[in-house]
Amino acid sequence: MASREAVLGLDTLERKLSVTLALIALGFGIFFFVQWATNAKIVKTAKPLVHNKCAHGYRIVASSGLCQQSSYDRGAWLLQFIVVIVLGLAILYTAWRKKRAGVATFALLLGLFLGVAGLGVVFFFFGAWLMLRAYRLQKYGDATWKGSNRVAREMAAARREGRAARPAAAAASSTEVVAPPRTAAPPPPSKRYTPKKQSRRR
Repeated sequence: MASREAVLGLDTLERKLSVTLALIALGFGIFFFVQWATNAKIVKTAKPLVHNKCAHGYRIVASSGLCQQSSYDRGAWLLQFIVVIVLGLAILYTAWRKKRAGVATFALLLGLFLGVAGLGVVFFFFGAWLMLRAYRLQKYGDATWKGSNRVAREMAAARREGRAARPAAAAASSTEVVAPPRTAAPPPPSKRYTPKKQSRRR
């Protein structure tokens, strides 16, 4: 079994990917800030209703066949900027502290906010990937797909044979030579004082 520090912490690969995703999130935040500063147009698309009719406020685009709505909303750009910057900085901070739970949680939240079907798909799946690796570490002692599958097969074979199933990490540690416990040296013999016998008077 992996140690608690390994399950809750980040290894080198996970930390590098977390920092990279945090920088990408901050880049999205800068993009939203520019859109807010320039009061960029917000374009929404939707599928047409029956008989190729669009909902109120939408118009159909012949090239794509979708309904489209254009509007200006600086408040929406500002909200996206604040949320993405805060969550990006949170991912960066927890990655620096090597906190797996924090990075996974903030990545999932950012993915849900940006939309799993859009920009947020990478952040959502990254958070899920970190949680999956933590589960593999805790159960099999190996975070990789290949290593965890190998240990799982060994554990299944051990259960079929009726012997104790142990992860590879635990089995390797059990082969180490354990020194016998040191016993305390016996106390030195005490010298008792025996009084001299008095001679009898005749």
